Amino acid sequence: MLNLRALRGAFAGLFAGSVAGSALILGSVAAEEEDAQDGPVIDEIVVTALKRAQPLSDVGVSVTAFTGADLDELGLGEPADLAAQTPNLNANIVFGNSIPNISIRGIGLNDYAVNNNPAVGVYADEVYLVSPAMLSFQLFDLDRVEVLKGPQGTLYGRNTTAGAINFVSRRPGDEFDAYIDLGYGNLDRTEVGGALGGPLGDGGVSARIAFRADRQGRGHQRNRATGRNVGEVDRLAWRGMIRFQPSDAVDILAEWHAGRDDSDTLLLKVDNIFTPEDDAFFPGDPLSSAGRPDTYMDVESDGGVLTAHWRPSAGVTLTSITAMEEFSRKHVEDRDGTMLNHLDGSFVNDIEQFSQEVRLTWETDALVLIAGAIFATDEVDTRDLFETEDFFLAGIFPFRAVGNEYRQETDAKAAFVNAEWQSSPDWRLTGGLRYTDEDKDFSNAFTFIYVDALPRAGGFQIDIFPAVQQTYAASDVSGRIGVDYTGWENALVYLSLAKGFKSGNFQGQLTFNPADLAPFEEEEVLAYEVGFKGRLADNALFLTAAAFFYDYRDVQIYGSIYTEPIDPLFGIDNVGDAEVRGAEVDLSWQLTADLGVHLGAGVLDTEITKSVLSTVASGSWLPNAPETSLNVRVDYSRSLTNGLTFEALAHASYKDEVAYDIVRAPRETIEDGYWLANLRLALRGSAEGEGWEVALWGRNLFDEEYRAQVLTSTVGWGRDLGDAADVWGESVLAVVAALTNCSCRIGFTRYSL
Repeated sequence: MLNLRALRGAFAGLFAGSVAGSALILGSVAAEEEDAQDGPVIDEIVVTALKRAQPLSDVGVSVTAFTGADLDELGLGEPADLAAQTPNLNANIVFGNSIPNISIRGIGLNDYAVNNNPAVGVYADEVYLVSPAMLSFQLFDLDRVEVLKGPQGTLYGRNTTAGAINFVSRRPGDEFDAYIDLGYGNLDRTEVGGALGGPLGDGGVSARIAFRADRQGRGHQRNRATGRNVGEVDRLAWRGMIRFQPSDAVDILAEWHAGRDDSDTLLLKVDNIFTPEDDAFFPGDPLSSAGRPDTYMDVESDGGVLTAHWRPSAGVTLTSITAMEEFSRKHVEDRDGTMLNHLDGSFVNDIEQFSQEVRLTWETDALVLIAGAIFATDEVDTRDLFETEDFFLAGIFPFRAVGNEYRQETDAKAAFVNAEWQSSPDWRLTGGLRYTDEDKDFSNAFTFIYVDALPRAGGFQIDIFPAVQQTYAASDVSGRIGVDYTGWENALVYLSLAKGFKSGNFQGQLTFNPADLAPFEEEEVLAYEVGFKGRLADNALFLTAAAFFYDYRDVQIYGSIYTEPIDPLFGIDNVGDAEVRGAEVDLSWQLTADLGVHLGAGVLDTEITKSVLSTVASGSWLPNAPETSLNVRVDYSRSLTNGLTFEALAHASYKDEVAYDIVRAPRETIEDGYWLANLRLALRGSAEGEGWEVALWGRNLFDEEYRAQVLTSTVGWGRDLGDAADVWGESVLAVVAALTNCSCRIGFTRYSL
C-alpha cells in the first residue's frame, strides 16, 4: 500500500527550500539539437496559456501541456482521458457515459444537470463551452492541449475557479500535408481518422479538413433482461478550416465543426433496495446488469468560429473571436439496474451559445499589456423524465412517471486587463483585473407527473405546481498579482495570488418543492501559489513543481441535500467554506537519445471547514479530490535499418482513495486507490517525405477492477465500472502513404472491455 505519510514528508522536504509550478511535457523529447549541444535535450513547447505565444518554461502559471503527438501515442480520445497523465486533475463520466465531471486540485462541478457551468473552464479554439454535457467530444488533429491549474479569472472566460483546459486545433499551413489513421480492436472496434491541408494557390489562402470516426460493433456489457450486449459505439466528428493571410498584418481563420454520438447508453450496476434482482455484485459478473431494451444516446453538435488578427504596427495586435455553438442531447438510460421500471430516465437537452471577444495586445521589450472585453449569451432548454411504472403498480409511488422542465437564459459580460512588466533583468511583475457581470433568467420551471399511463403510452401530464420564474444577477472583480524571478539561468521562480469566481445558478434537478428552485450564490477562491520551473542537466531535464493553498468560500456541491417527503431528492447548493492544500511535481528527463522518462505526482488535502447544511459535515473531504495522484511514462526508441524505427511506450497512473459524494457522508461512495498500466509498441518507417507506422496497444494490463463513479438515487447505490483488462491485437498491416508528406499510422488495439 502506498505510504501517504512518507510521500507527504518527501513533498514537504522538497518544498521547504522554494519551489513550484507545474508543467509536464509529455512526449516532447528530442535526440540532439541541430545547432551544437552534445547529448540529448528536452524540446521546448510553445503555449498560449497567457493569450500570447511563449515558451512553456517562461510562463509563471502552473501548466501541463500535451502535444498532438502525445495525445495519439497515449491514446487520449476525449477530455476526461487527460486526467491519467495530469497530476491533481480528476475526471469522472457520470450516468451512462454522456456527461463528464472534471476537477482540478479538488475543485470542480459534481452535478450532472446541463444548466450549470463547469468550474474547470474548457475552451475549444478559445471558445468557452458552457455546459458539462458538451465536454465529451472527440480529440483529433490537435496541435496541443494546455491544462492551466488554479483560478484563471483574468484572461479567460467566465467560471474558472478551478482552472482552464485549452484545446488548440492544427491550423492550415503553408505546405501540403496529409495523414490517415486506421485502428482495429476487439469487440469489432474500428477507428478511422485523418486530415488534409495546405495552401490553395498563391493568394495567401490555405485550408484544412480533419475527421475522426469510432465504431464498436459489439458491446462489452450484458443485459440479462434482453439477452443482448450493450456498449456499442458510433461516434463521428469533423472540422474544416479556411485561413486568409492577404498580408503580413492580417490573419483570418474561419472554422466550422460538427459531431454526433449515437452510442449505447451504458448500464449501471445498482444495489437496488426494492428488489434483490440486481444488487451491486449480482450475479458476480461486474459487466452484467439488467435494464430496459431501448437505452440510447443521440447527441449532435455543431458550431463555427471566426478568428481575426490584425497587426497595425510592430508589437500591436488586435484580435476578434466570434463563435456560436449548438448542442442537442437525447439520452435514455436504465437507472435501477433491473428489468423493472423503477427510475428509467430520459433526458432531452438543447443548448445554444454565442460569444464575441475582442482584445488588444501591446508588446515591448519590457512590457506586455493585454486588454479586452467579452460578451456571451446562451440558452438551455431541458426536459427530464423518470418512469416509475413498477413503483406505481406496487403501491409505492402514486404516479407512473415524474419529471421536470425548465428554460435558462444567460447574458455574461466581462472586461479585463493584464500586464507583465520586466522591471529589471531578473524580476518580472504580473497583474490583472477582470470585471464580470452575469444575468440569468430561469423560467418555465416545473415538475410534472403522469398518473393514468406512461407518456409513451399516451398518458396525460399533470403539473404539480405552477411554472416558476426566477432571476439571478451577479457582478465580481477578480484577478491575479504575481512576481517572477528569472535571475537563475534556465529557471523561473514565481509567486502569485489569484482570485477566482464562479457565478451562482439554479438547480436543474427534479424537486417537489418550488422553493428549491431559488438561486444559489456564487463561489469564490483565493489562491496562493509558489512555483518553480527549470531546465537542468544541460537541458536534458525539465523540472517543475508547485505548492498552493486555497481559501474556498461558498462551495457549490451537488447531492441529496434536501429532506422532503420522498427522500432523498437531489440538488446543488452552497454548502459552506473549505480549504485546499497541495503540491505537484513534474519531471521530464531525456536520459539518452533513445530513452526518456516522465514522472508526475500530486498531493491534496481538502476539508470542509464550515458547513451551513445539516447534510454536509464539517471536516468532510471535497468530492472527486483524491489525496494522491501519480503518473509515469517511459519512452524508448531505436533506429533499426532502412529508415525503420522501433518505439516502445509504457505509461501508468495511480489515483488514491477518493470520495465520489460527501453529502450525508456515505461510505458506499469511497473508492480505494488503484493503478492503471498501459503499453504501446510501434514500428515506424519513412522515406522521401512519406511515412507509415504500425502500433500494438495494451490497456489496463493488470486487469484492475475499479469504480469510475458511484451515485445514489431513490432506488439505491449505482456504480459505473472502469475498463477491464486488455489483450493484444493479433495482426499487423502496414500501408505506405500514396501522397507526398502523408503518414499512415495503423494501430491495432484490443480495448479493455
